[in-house]
Amino acid sequence: DLNFGIDPPPDEIPWAVAAVREAVPGVPLWIDAGRPAAITAALEACARDGVAGPLVANSLPAGVGMGTADEALVRAAATAGAGLVISPRRVDRDGIANGEVDWVMHEASQAADRALALGVTPPFYFDALVYPALLDPQGVRRSLALLRVYGRREDVVPLAAVRNIAYGAPRSVGVPLRIVYAAAAAGAGAGALILPVEDAACMRAVRLALGEVTPADGGEAWLCAVAAWTRSNEALPPAPEEYRDAARLIFHADRPMNTPGVL
Repeated sequence: DLNFGIDPPPDEIPWAVAAVREAVPGVPLWIDAGRPAAITAALEACARDGVAGPLVANSLPAGVGMGTADEALVRAAATAGAGLVISPRRVDRDGIANGEVDWVMHEASQAADRALALGVTPPFYFDALVYPALLDPQGVRRSLALLRVYGRREDVVPLAAVRNIAYGAPRSVGVPLRIVYAAAAAGAGAGALILPVEDAACMRAVRLALGEVTPADGGEAWLCAVAAWTRSNEALPPAPEEYRDAARLIFHADRPMNTPGVL
């Protein structure tokens, strides 16, 4: 995920993408910027300069139809042969009722259908809208519900930005939050995760959730249970001490928490 911030200089993104592509041929490169126009310009430059794929545009906002700038981004993705992240963030986030989750799926699907009509090649990456657990614990649970729903569409890869979950949390809380959410998201059906690959504990949580490694202790066994229970949306067994605060925020809290100790 190559994140260039809100409004990078015009030539910065295509130059950086070309440099990274030369270093890592064949690895999908996600072009990420705060303004759709910046991503559009980068995709156009990559297509013009022959920068090899795979590329993914991150992201197309969805939820209130497709404006001129949005359509330009979609057309640029189609021309560059790039994948497309669809982020239905232009929707009302109040509540976590099943009906609302289905509505978000509907809005994201409409954007995907429009992108298909404009020539974008699947798969699409549907953003599960992971918000900081300290600010919006209900939204965290909704993100897991979205991951389960997104998997209904065959041309969609459910996506979760794991790093967002710990924003604003002290390290003592943020590290367990990322670990537990990574396991939960993988269990809920995420096919793509945005997370720091150098975070060995987070990466191991994903591998535990996918059944690629066996648990080495009780804490890891509980992470496997997190993935299994999240997959079926049932109740969880009690969390071990090291994951107690993270489990409360992700699975039980009904209002924002005051930081430092959380409890």
